[in-house]
Amino acid sequence: MECSEIPPCCNSKNNNKFLSCSSMTWTAVLASLLALCATAPTARCSTPDDSNYFAAVVDFAAPRATGKPALQNMMDNVRALGPLVHQAAQVSADIIVFPEDGLQGFDNEVLPLSVPAPGEGGAPCDDDAAEAAAGQPLRELSCLARTHGVYLVVNLVDEQPCAAGDAKCPARGSYHYNTNVVFDRSGKIVAKYHKYNLFGEKYDDVPPAVELVTFDTDFGVRFGMFICFDIFFDTPAAQLVRERNVTDIIFSAAWFSEVPFLTAVQMHSGWAHALDVTVLASGMNSPAVGSTGSGIYRGRHGIYGYTMNWRQEHTLVFARVPKRAYWQDGVRPQPFPDRLDPVRNYGAGADPYADVSALHMKKDNLTLYRTELLPRPARDQVVEAAGHVCHGAFCCHYDVQMRGVALFQTASAAVSLHGGYSRPRAAATVDEEDEEAKDDFDGFYYRVVAFSGVKGHKGGVISTGTQVCGLVSCLSEDARSCFGQIVAGLDSPSIKWTEFQSVYLEAEFPREDGVQFASTLVGPRYDPLPASAFSLERRRGAEDGTQNLSLELTQRQPLLDLRAFAIYGRNFAWDGQPPTDS
Repeated sequence: MECSEIPPCCNSKNNNKFLSCSSMTWTAVLASLLALCATAPTARCSTPDDSNYFAAVVDFAAPRATGKPALQNMMDNVRALGPLVHQAAQVSADIIVFPEDGLQGFDNEVLPLSVPAPGEGGAPCDDDAAEAAAGQPLRELSCLARTHGVYLVVNLVDEQPCAAGDAKCPARGSYHYNTNVVFDRSGKIVAKYHKYNLFGEKYDDVPPAVELVTFDTDFGVRFGMFICFDIFFDTPAAQLVRERNVTDIIFSAAWFSEVPFLTAVQMHSGWAHALDVTVLASGMNSPAVGSTGSGIYRGRHGIYGYTMNWRQEHTLVFARVPKRAYWQDGVRPQPFPDRLDPVRNYGAGADPYADVSALHMKKDNLTLYRTELLPRPARDQVVEAAGHVCHGAFCCHYDVQMRGVALFQTASAAVSLHGGYSRPRAAATVDEEDEEAKDDFDGFYYRVVAFSGVKGHKGGVISTGTQVCGLVSCLSEDARSCFGQIVAGLDSPSIKWTEFQSVYLEAEFPREDGVQFASTLVGPRYDPLPASAFSLERRRGAEDGTQNLSLELTQRQPLLDLRAFAIYGRNFAWDGQPPTDS
């Protein structure tokens, strides 16, 4: 379908809303989407002259461990893309992004495909020979992009033959690369990227060199592209921004969220904020292994829309995205979302954990951190605490003002962007190890934490230089209870709540060879703070090659139900060293 044939929809100059839509309610979703467009003039695809473009990302729930033959499993997932692409096209999406492993799913037989180089030949949609098993998925995807007139980004395994005499060639005679593929509106392949930083992917190979992949669109935006664990490293992620001046990023992931600092939306939006770029992030949805989290993030201007969906289902997030040339200086003020209200979440009949408990998060190892317990204020008491916590030479300075409150006496901003009520249920926790703390729970305690060292991943096979200065919630005074989730009884009058009137953190980080970002969580559903609620500032450090970073709570309303507030730093120079064990 050509651009001119796309159904009339939202005018790019008049509509500034975003939607997050569940596959469970597509009739209502379509009605809502079309309602946005009811008064808008007819629009075609975005053009280079437009001040914005329309983007969609999908939290995609590919079935796990289906037992199906590889081709059948992949084609089932390719066909599942169709309704989602159609819905995005109905609101004039110019580009739609699907996640890492989205066409394969977890624990399924792998189907490697030989993906042509960008610009090599025509569109797979025109290749009748591609009806054969080896080319059928590419042909279907190409035709899907053409039919709906969108740029389509998918992830698959690209099989490339070994060169003659290649001593490193696998026994199978070819390399298998975790790959993002981009189809343009005509169905042609215009870009592909091979993932460089693998996360224990034993069936995939590391490409011989890192690829800094960009592609241009007919609506005047150049995108960079990388996959999942790549975002944690200098190359290609930060390098794309630094060396190629890319301001819009395609990011597909099958992210395994970790509390309290590295849940999906929290980390990905924090990275976008730190580098001040637009990120279109699509995540795999598999709550049983902690995978969900997709969104559209506009740098320091904040989050345009996102989902952390604890139900196993597809969710489409759609937004009008301003082009960088039309960004205004400074951060546009953003009010707290209407449903950041603890009374809604913990009032009679409400149970915010009824579904969240199905989302199984990893948990950081606090025993490696240095920590200090903050005093917990009595009801109506204001407490100020200041000091520092050091892990070796790395010190986290803090200055905090807190007040003890009763839940139903406060007008404080707090808990969830998702809001809503759910049916009452029995108490449960995210981790069984929190059971003992839950039994005696009478309100959150808070600790300031500091870490400077090397963190191990996948059993220590991968290691990353890490520095953290933060504030975290705990279920009791015992440091081992930190990062735990309590799930019932928070509406009890006996619960002691802590309202944060001000929070200031500061630490010194390397000026080069690293990335530092704000890592925030509020409430039970893994929601990050809006960009307007905090300020991350940098200034030159006392020593050459250093910088001081400060993170401050800047919103006007006091903050209740804070779970994490931190500066999370990556030190690339320490990557590959033995993990810190004490």
